[in-house]
Amino acid sequence: MFSSLKALFLAFVLVPGAQAATELYSWHLFDVFAKINKSFDVTLHSRLRTRDEFHQLQQVRTGVVLVWHPKNLKISPVAGYYYQPVKERDRPWREGHRVFMGLMRPFQLPNKMVLNTRISAERHMYEGLPGYMRYRSYVRLEIPKRKITPFIQNEWLAVKAGFHSVRNSGGLRFQLTPHTMLEAGYLYDIRRTIYGGDRSAIVTTFRYTLPER
Repeated sequence: MFSSLKALFLAFVLVPGAQAATELYSWHLFDVFAKINKSFDVTLHSRLRTRDEFHQLQQVRTGVVLVWHPKNLKISPVAGYYYQPVKERDRPWREGHRVFMGLMRPFQLPNKMVLNTRISAERHMYEGLPGYMRYRSYVRLEIPKRKITPFIQNEWLAVKAGFHSVRNSGGLRFQLTPHTMLEAGYLYDIRRTIYGGDRSAIVTTFRYTLPER
């Protein structure tokens, strides 16, 4: 199993990462997850993003994600909103908003592996700029290993003009306690030059799950 993970990791992360990225980013996510009832769950989400090798805070994001789990269906609708002010280089901070809707579905694979998939459409709106749509597909493979879970992830993003970027990442998920989880990984983002060119990122996620009543 480990050799299979290693091969997939090389294919999706290290090979693209061998190219020279324009700069190093970091994305730090903080989530609080709660199960409302058998049909709905909600995530309170926040994220900090830096650029220029951690020297500049480039984006602050906070919002909410709601997932509906219909009875007798394996596909779950998802919707959310983010408030996401952004700062580009020497420009002042600009307010930003994002709303999105999509569908998600997990697939149970042999050896207790899980393939999580999602497609979504996003509307981005920034102060002083025209709004635009972005479309995203997401595939994430998790390979359970006791309290430590390796994962690899792939995302394709598109806009009205066509291809935007593809993000390949991998890392480890640590189950610290029954209700707290920490992930650490590396991401390589292959982007069209018009959108800033390639970049790499160190990505961390801390998630707290509220106990069910």
